[in-house]
Amino acid sequence: MKFLTIIKGASERLKDKNFLEIGGRPLWEYSLESLGAEEVFINTDVPDKLNPKGLSTTVHLVAREQQHIDWEAQAADRGSPVNSMLGSFFRDFVVDGTEPVVLFHVTSPFLRMESVMQAVERLDSYASVSSVQRVQDFAWLDNGSSPKPINFDASRVSRTQDLPSIFLSRGAFFIVSKDEFMKTETRNPEPHGFFELDPIQALEIDTPEDYELAKIVAEGLRHL
Repeated sequence: MKFLTIIKGASERLKDKNFLEIGGRPLWEYSLESLGAEEVFINTDVPDKLNPKGLSTTVHLVAREQQHIDWEAQAADRGSPVNSMLGSFFRDFVVDGTEPVVLFHVTSPFLRMESVMQAVERLDSYASVSSVQRVQDFAWLDNGSSPKPINFDASRVSRTQDLPSIFLSRGAFFIVSKDEFMKTETRNPEPHGFFELDPIQALEIDTPEDYELAKIVAEGLRHL
């Protein structure tokens, strides 16, 4: 099994978020610490800001291809280059087509290795597996001036426990093998399975508020 993460220098919503400190360490280091001796590849456009030698000899830096740097700059129009980046990784670093590859994000710092291993086992039933968070509450689709109910009838008052669940995609991980990826060149080929994360593992750092909450959570976990 191999692990791949993408660490870029620039970030829009939260400046330098991959390098902000959590628990006294840069976010990217904090996240990798839980992986132990697993083989980890870091695709990055800022290799000078990373020092994986202090973590493990199984951590490798992969220089971001210029085509993906350019694509990222046009993401608002073209979407994310992640599938193309994942394809390049499979072609360059994965020989065994059945080997699971875990694409994870360091902005989900509380993901546990135990959860990843449980999710990998689901590849016996699915072509790919990704992390989600289950929410059972009233949900609306924001379409501008008149949000529309998604999972409830606005004409009646329902109990939250009677509502259909909403599954929110979480960027903690996406798991797929080379053979399955190459069929569609997407990270979520069908049949696609979900792995539910608890609220702590599901926490993603994208905004200043997320970061402040993560620091509180990290401090709390330290005292457990």
